[in-house]
Amino acid sequence: LAWRKGEKSGARGEMNVDNLSRPEYVAANRGFTYWYPSVQEWVWKRTMTYWIAVTFFEGAIFFTISSFALNRKDLGNYFSPMGLYGYCAGKVCFFICTYFMCLETINVHVSANNDREDSGPPSDAEEPERERRPTPKAESAEPEIFYLWPFRFQTAFQNAEKAGIGPLPYLTSVIYFSGVLAFAVALVLELVPPFLPEALMLPTERWSFVVGGVLFALGGFLECVQNRVFTTLAPTNAWWGAVGNFIGGSLFFIGSCCAWIDPVLESSVFGWGSIVYMAASSVQLFMWKDEQFGLTFMTVLNYLSDPTKLVATIADGGVDDSRSRASLNGALFIHVYCACGAISTYNFNIRFKQYFDAPSWPSLQLAFDEFIPCLIAHMMLALTSAVLRTPKVAPFKQLYKFGRYGCAILLLNSTATLVELLHDPPPVPTPAPAPTPAPA
Repeated sequence: LAWRKGEKSGARGEMNVDNLSRPEYVAANRGFTYWYPSVQEWVWKRTMTYWIAVTFFEGAIFFTISSFALNRKDLGNYFSPMGLYGYCAGKVCFFICTYFMCLETINVHVSANNDREDSGPPSDAEEPERERRPTPKAESAEPEIFYLWPFRFQTAFQNAEKAGIGPLPYLTSVIYFSGVLAFAVALVLELVPPFLPEALMLPTERWSFVVGGVLFALGGFLECVQNRVFTTLAPTNAWWGAVGNFIGGSLFFIGSCCAWIDPVLESSVFGWGSIVYMAASSVQLFMWKDEQFGLTFMTVLNYLSDPTKLVATIADGGVDDSRSRASLNGALFIHVYCACGAISTYNFNIRFKQYFDAPSWPSLQLAFDEFIPCLIAHMMLALTSAVLRTPKVAPFKQLYKFGRYGCAILLLNSTATLVELLHDPPPVPTPAPAPTPAPA
């Protein structure tokens, strides 16, 4: 009688709708080949999440260095290359990261037969219904439409409902993407000549930062909801990554509000938020290494028990499962590549500023030389997205190792160059006085 009145909730540990709707149970009930119906789908998600984590980490490096550089007024003529231009590079990385998140959540494709392949042969009662059901081959004859516009809300919600993942993954992605666009408004106001009245320029810039901070904090909050941060104390990589993103977004919001109080405090809070984001993105890189392709924004993909099953099945046993995922060394060298690309970009910014102030072919050559490590690092990043482990066959094994350790040496060289350039920066050049008109 008490249960009928709603006064009792059943025995402790009894399965209910809340338990069955958890991501780990949804993934287990669906099965691996439901989420990855083909090798192409598995490779697609692996590649997308790789670049999401990589651009997230590299962008956090740019924001960390530039945020603290904005408080260094002694940088002289290198203030803009270290501050504003570094922010531009970080914005580009975060734009790519959040845009790819939207693409992955909109274009969610799952198996057409609802994962019947692992459930055994159907019973006699189910056989007529199965015959009436269209075969997966017939359904797969229709090509899947790939959407590029990130604000296709209706399509994203329909695909999410069809896959059974709910609206939160797409909402998280599009909120992050909108936050990047909001921050970009302030960046445009800094770069282009003033086109708004002076009384509107500063408020517009500050409020765009506040809106961006709110959206980043909201995106981190939704990731915490997906990973059950507020209801469970079972830390996993996704759990820690979601907590880091929420703290980083909250610090971005607090830093935006500090603009009305103290600009120095604003940059410092942004710098600490960027450090937290850098740690959270590093966690996501290791999640990618472990083939948890949901990262922190689509957590249902992180609970699949056998991530190499699809590759081994479709390749008829011709794939070495032990080499189908990245190694720990590979994940660590990804950090090296990102750092090398970021430091090299700052050196390029400074050298290009020197060329802009005093144009000459030698100064342009120096700027290009400083950008070469960035190009090599990103070529290694692109290679790592396809070649997960060091090849076993010569000469590819030696070439791959040479690329890895070569980038580590380039990182040390670029760091030493940056320290040398910032040791005694030149002062900001004063504009030449206007010539006095000749007497009539």
